[in-house]
Amino acid sequence: MKAIQRLLREPLLHFLAIGAALFLLYGLFETEGETAPNVIVVTPERVAQLEAGFASVWKRPPNAAEREKLIEDFIKEEIYYREALALGLDRNDTVVRRRLRQKMEFLTDVGAELISPSDEDLQAYLENHSESFRQTAKLAFDQIYLGEAPSEDAAADLLAELESANPPDPAELGERTLLPPGLGLSSPLAVDGTFGGGFFDQLTALPLGTWSGPVVSAYGVHLARVTEVEQSRLPPLAEIRDIVAQAWQAAKAEELRDLHYARLRERFMVEVQEAPQ
Repeated sequence: MKAIQRLLREPLLHFLAIGAALFLLYGLFETEGETAPNVIVVTPERVAQLEAGFASVWKRPPNAAEREKLIEDFIKEEIYYREALALGLDRNDTVVRRRLRQKMEFLTDVGAELISPSDEDLQAYLENHSESFRQTAKLAFDQIYLGEAPSEDAAADLLAELESANPPDPAELGERTLLPPGLGLSSPLAVDGTFGGGFFDQLTALPLGTWSGPVVSAYGVHLARVTEVEQSRLPPLAEIRDIVAQAWQAAKAEELRDLHYARLRERFMVEVQEAPQ
C-alpha cells in the first residue's frame, strides 16, 4: 500500500494524468473542428448544449422558434469566428491571449483533480501550513458601560458593589448605551468590530469569572467580566479534512501548473531585446 501511495505522488504519474486529460479534452473540443473550413456541422450535442444554456437563464426549454434562433446565432458566431481567425484578428490580442492561457491552465488543473491525496499527504500539508488552519482564540464576556469619561472613583465604587455579599443586577448599572451588554464566544475580529480595536486584547488580560476594569473601548470606559475562554488551537485532520483537502488540491494544481510550464518553457529559446539607449 505504501508503495502504491509513493507511486501516486510521483510527478511523472501526475504528468501522465495531465496528458491523458489533455488528450481526452482535446478530442472533445476538436470534434466539430475536423470538418472542412467552409462546412459547419451543428451536432445534436451542440444543440443540446445551446438548449441547456437557454433553460438555465429562462428556467424553461426553448420553443421551436427560439431553438431555431439559438442554432442560427451559433452558426453566425462560428462564421465570424472562422473569418476572424483567417484574418489573424486573434494575433497580438491581449484578451484572446489571456483567455487561451486560462484554458491551458484549466486543462492542467483537470489533471491535478485526478490525483487523490492520502491521509498522510493531508496530515503533512496540515502540519506544514498550520497557521492557515489554526482557529483563533475566542472569549465570552459581560460588560457595564461607565460612559465616555467617568470619574476616577466610578469604576472602583461599582467594582466594590459587584463584589459585595448582595451584588446588584449588572444590567441595572452603568450608563445607557446601544452597545450589547456582552457577547458570547467571539473572535477578536467580532469583539473589536463591536467595541473598537484592542478591546479583545484587553479582555484576554482579565481574570476569568470576575468583574474587572476599567477597560477602554472606542466608545468610553467599561467594567468587564470574562465568562468563557477558548484558546487558539489547530484542529485535528479528522475535524477539518474537507477544508485541508481543498487547500491541498489547489496547491497541487498550482505545483503541477508550474511544472507543466517549466517543461513547455524548455522547448523555447527566448530572446529579450533591450531598447537602444
